[in-house]
Amino acid sequence: MERSHECAELARQREQDRQARYYNRKVRQRREFRPGDLVWVHNPPRGRTATKFVHQWMGPLRVVEPAGYENHVLERMDKTGKKETVIAHESFMVSYHYPTSLLEQVAKDVDDQLADEDQRERPQSGATAATPARATAPTAGRVTNLSGAKRNRATVASTSLQNDERGLLVERRRRRRRNRAGQYALGYELVPRGDVAHWTTGDAHLWRTKDGRTTDRWVSVNEYERFFSDGRVVEYPSDEEVV
Repeated sequence: MERSHECAELARQREQDRQARYYNRKVRQRREFRPGDLVWVHNPPRGRTATKFVHQWMGPLRVVEPAGYENHVLERMDKTGKKETVIAHESFMVSYHYPTSLLEQVAKDVDDQLADEDQRERPQSGATAATPARATAPTAGRVTNLSGAKRNRATVASTSLQNDERGLLVERRRRRRRNRAGQYALGYELVPRGDVAHWTTGDAHLWRTKDGRTTDRWVSVNEYERFFSDGRVVEYPSDEEVV
């Protein structure tokens, strides 16, 4: 019992220290990114190909628009003129006009924060579930508080769904995955409602398998925004929301 109390107290102290570092750094740097701003994005080496020669900073990138949960949609143009769009959390971003001599220290701060979070996310002996309070702690693009953040969606009756032509979709869950640029991107799993054969939206084929069965899909933030604006993302009375 005493050992359990010691572990709990140690975990509480580490969480308080981490939050203090996060908020103190954010207030000190006063990060306020607006569309059109040029930024550097920290690109920590990952995987088997990670070496000290990998560029730690990617840029310059232009801020396109906010993506929610302190994330921003960024656009980068390579030497061939091809544009690449990524989503990055504010904790990975630094103004393009930031002194280059200090970028190494900023990268070290971010890496230390990621290492601390990885250590805290490892399951402890005897633990059966993650602590719910962690969902409310801001982290470097890894944890997004989804409770209470969902938008109000229309609720539809199940009796009229089978022959509905509007192409209604239900959000089942969300996830954050690392893309090719090494940044975390938010995705949404959408489930079609009714028979897609009756849809007049022109995208019914995207929600079918090769053998003709209806299937769900993971979509990007931009695609989800388009579906939501068209009124196609709805609530369904018989389903529970999974976060």
